[in-house]
Amino acid sequence: MGPPKGATAGGVGSTGMGAPGADAGQTPGAVRGIIAPMSALSHSAPLRPPVALLCVLALGCGPTIRHTLATNDQRHITYEDLCHLQSWYDHRTASHAPPFRVVDEQSTETAQREPDESGRLRHVELGEGTYLIASREDRLRFNQLLRSEYDNLPSMAITGPEGSVRVHVSFWQTGTIRRIRPDVDVTVEANGSRHVLPSHPCVGEFLFGEQAYAMRRNVLEAERARARGEIPAAYLGDASVGDVTDAAVAGDAP
Repeated sequence: MGPPKGATAGGVGSTGMGAPGADAGQTPGAVRGIIAPMSALSHSAPLRPPVALLCVLALGCGPTIRHTLATNDQRHITYEDLCHLQSWYDHRTASHAPPFRVVDEQSTETAQREPDESGRLRHVELGEGTYLIASREDRLRFNQLLRSEYDNLPSMAITGPEGSVRVHVSFWQTGTIRRIRPDVDVTVEANGSRHVLPSHPCVGEFLFGEQAYAMRRNVLEAERARARGEIPAAYLGDASVGDVTDAAVAGDAP
């Protein structure tokens, strides 16, 4: 089971503000070594499309995905920063923004095993949860993401001075990094209205990407420092760039 009501999504999700910056799309080579394949929902295990998505494809009767990332696996989406969230996470880190509050959450461990971020086989967890986006800064960034990734969105009234947004998603997880499930719709509740959207990986990156983007930032800075011929002692100490990558990869190894 996930954390109890009122807990925070520590270790698997967090949020922040910031428009796409110069780092969007810049991919340090070492990042590929720290963001796990996360292939639990790969092409080898086809999934049934959600009802809302079938409606969208057949009738055009609701929100549609503007930028499909279906041809990209999840680790590629993260290390290429295809959701343009690196600057936003950097802002949240600098401002010590709290993670989203978990309204409710539950998960179940399955018999299927997939590599985690350290490359070790772990049982896949499937779960679902509702997460509260309370601050206006967070709601503005979430609205920006939705408007960038979807067409035909209704008016959601989520950017006002007051109010909150609840986002319900289904996820899968190995190790500590979560990903949104592509076969289950996303539900957004705001100011008494409820909206069902096709699943989009950037919604999961928004909710659960804190750890992955922190690792991406560290390695990006390490490679820049190495290119200048200096490795910042503040986060490397006596270690090499390779040692830092190995440490990040083995972060939750038993």
